[in-house]
Amino acid sequence: MYRFGFFCSKSDNSLSTNRTINLNNLNYENVEKKVKQNAKELIELLEYSKANNYPIFRLGNAFVPFISHKLFDMAWLDKLAPIFDETKERLKDFDTRITIHPGQYTVLNSPKENVIDNSLKELEMFFWLFDRLGIDDNGTVLIHGGGAYGDKNSALEKLIETIEKEDWLKQRLALENDERVYTAKEILDVCQTTKIPMVFDIYHHSLNLSEFEPKEILKTWQNRRAKVHLSSKGDGKFGNHADYIEAKDFFELESMFAEETKNIDIMVEAKKKELAIEKLREEIK
Repeated sequence: MYRFGFFCSKSDNSLSTNRTINLNNLNYENVEKKVKQNAKELIELLEYSKANNYPIFRLGNAFVPFISHKLFDMAWLDKLAPIFDETKERLKDFDTRITIHPGQYTVLNSPKENVIDNSLKELEMFFWLFDRLGIDDNGTVLIHGGGAYGDKNSALEKLIETIEKEDWLKQRLALENDERVYTAKEILDVCQTTKIPMVFDIYHHSLNLSEFEPKEILKTWQNRRAKVHLSSKGDGKFGNHADYIEAKDFFELESMFAEETKNIDIMVEAKKKELAIEKLREEIK
């Protein structure tokens, strides 16, 4: 059985871990309300995933709304402790791998130091949250390589420099290839240099080709289970994901990693989420 999972919420948004508030309404009462709701629906999503054999799940970035924002009062985290404690205890009932994927503005190679500082704060808080919830080190925090900023080689060096300088990042950080800037080969080189894991995205690879040895990607995970992304081309602008997965895209991924595919966690990045997994499973039986 292949190990599939989906991200953040059900396709109809009836359950979500990404309930948030407007920044203008940032206060403890509103944060507490959303954290309670997100935590409750996380457990319901994990129950659903367990029943349908989806052993991986990506947590929504807004699980604790604006947790890294300068207006977020860190004292609120102590007040939220009962919710965190209850969630941590409930997570023990599930053998589900939980990951998270901060947004596009979390970059570690920007020429603007304040952007890097803000990104480090974001990552630090997600690392803290995962530790607080008792999530093991398979719970990676994934970002893209960032921008090229007019000089890709220098930008790559800056990325490596930041990761090496902030050594704590290696506890949970993973990097992913993207569809516009950094190829799989370039991200693989960074991951091999810094000794952090790489999440291979096959759709991004199809739009931004390079040559590499797939098994080298698996090696970056060392003693952790490797993880990849699977999606198909959608309508509209460049890089859009489709509602469902085309079976040919899965079989291409399978051919790249051969027998190892059954030991890899496959995050399905399709708009229809769990419905896309159901459809894909039927097609590849």
